[in-house]
Amino acid sequence: MKDDFDEIRAEREQPVRYKQESEKFSGLWKQIALGIVVGYSILGILSAIGWIITAHVIMGNLTLALPQ
Repeated sequence: MKDDFDEIRAEREQPVRYKQESEKFSGLWKQIALGIVVGYSILGILSAIGWIITAHVIMGNLTLALPQ
């Protein structure tokens, strides 16, 4: 049996590119910004709902007399 090692090469077809450490967390700032925006929006909505409920409770106990 004949050994044919003419087509075997030690080098790779494409060079290997390793990711740098700075690229590892490149999308992290987007996730943080999105979390801040979404969190602030939800807190604003919950605060508005709380103020509406508070206003209904306070106004429910008050009676307004209109002059006739």
